[in-house]
Amino acid sequence: MASLTDRAHRARIIFVIVASVVPATFVGVLLVGYDYFTGERTRLERDATATTRALVAAVDRELTGTRAALQVLATSPYLDSGNLAAFHAQASGVIKQQFLISVLLISEDGRQLLNTARPFGDQLPSTGDPGGASRVFKTGDTVVSGLFTGRLTGAPVIGVTVPVVRQGKVRYALGASMSPERLSTLLQESRLPPSWIVGIVDAKGTVVARSREAQRFVGGQATTELRRRMGEVAEGAFYSRSLEGISTLTVFTRSPVSGWTVAMGIPERDLTTQLAYSLARLFVIAFIVLAGAVVSAMLLARRMFADRQPVS
Repeated sequence: MASLTDRAHRARIIFVIVASVVPATFVGVLLVGYDYFTGERTRLERDATATTRALVAAVDRELTGTRAALQVLATSPYLDSGNLAAFHAQASGVIKQQFLISVLLISEDGRQLLNTARPFGDQLPSTGDPGGASRVFKTGDTVVSGLFTGRLTGAPVIGVTVPVVRQGKVRYALGASMSPERLSTLLQESRLPPSWIVGIVDAKGTVVARSREAQRFVGGQATTELRRRMGEVAEGAFYSRSLEGISTLTVFTRSPVSGWTVAMGIPERDLTTQLAYSLARLFVIAFIVLAGAVVSAMLLARRMFADRQPVS
């Protein structure tokens, strides 16, 4: 039977081994935990950036689809013959196919020659050029507007305008009005966590569409910090507060097609929950390793003193 002295020696050995293992394990866990925490944050930012890029691509597909439909419509022979009544009917069919609000034809002096939001022949106001028709005549390029209020509908709309070219000269500007609700629906269908906030911001910093509280914030300005960052870089991530006042990690990507930006806000509490869960798993593993070290120390001490016992 082990003497009190042997037990004391055994306890000392166990203490020495544990005292050597525990601090090293603790420091190792802290270092690994810090690296893991930093790495997880970096991974989350990278994944969020990939998501904003995918959403930018989806928004661009919507805009390029509208542009393509207008470019086909711009080749209509009714525009060559000047049969605008027939062209009005043709354009009305395009609206149904593309889910647009209206199609309008604009002359170089800014007059609306027709607008499918009104019967053909109705008197129409000048455009005021919110959709960028004057730029189309100057550059011959497609123009995607920011958010503005339609003069006929009184509703917020987005304009896509293409040139109608004949004999190398821009003869008309052909525009389409899109509802921002269409883009808000696209964001809502992205299957992101419901607490995450995704928005589309035009080149002037106006909120064009939003996955949450669209009626409250669409048409207003994005946060000051987001607008400042958008003016500096095409893509980035930073910590700030959303329009609702929620602390978020905000990740954004600007489209090279429209100049619009998709911004996504991930609430910090969501990030903390994910990181805490990951760190908890790490500490469980560390505890198991530490417990194994203590048990091994006890077994080693027992074996050492068992070998010292005299054989009777």
